[in-house]
Amino acid sequence: MADTVELQNGPSAVDQSGNLTIWAIPGNTISTTAPSLALIGGATCFRVTYSFTTGGWALTAPQEVTTDPRLTSLQDKQGLGKITPALAPLVYVDSTVAGSAAVVLAPAGIFQFIERRNVPQTTLGVAAQKVRVINVNLGAPAPGPTDGTGKFTITQPVAVESLGALVALVA
Repeated sequence: MADTVELQNGPSAVDQSGNLTIWAIPGNTISTTAPSLALIGGATCFRVTYSFTTGGWALTAPQEVTTDPRLTSLQDKQGLGKITPALAPLVYVDSTVAGSAAVVLAPAGIFQFIERRNVPQTTLGVAAQKVRVINVNLGAPAPGPTDGTGKFTITQPVAVESLGALVALVA
């Protein structure tokens, strides 16, 4: 591509506000490579996006950087190693409303989260939308900190078993 002048303010970006959906489903029933709309629309799958507090959903996937020293080389090379996906302890509002994270995730155990970014949360799932399936083992929920200024929360430890690639929903 020919060299061109970059736009001063950079490329446009999708705002996070209102453009994230997180579904939770107990067990391990959704394919990580071809997630089904039927399962997302099923009776045991719940939208829990707005149960989470700011910072209560923090998915990362840092990758190890390895060294590659060579005999008599004046400089070591580097390589990329394992990816270690992590989901920080979940933090969500305490609630008794059916379908809220406090009710759905309370049993702990094996769960799948389906994350959809860059699509308005008000949009229903349709074929070809890009999602990521995250297989997790949830620890026991515990009361969150109390500072007298907000809502009661629950915090829950998470062990990530696998982080799926970005794939399309299938009908």
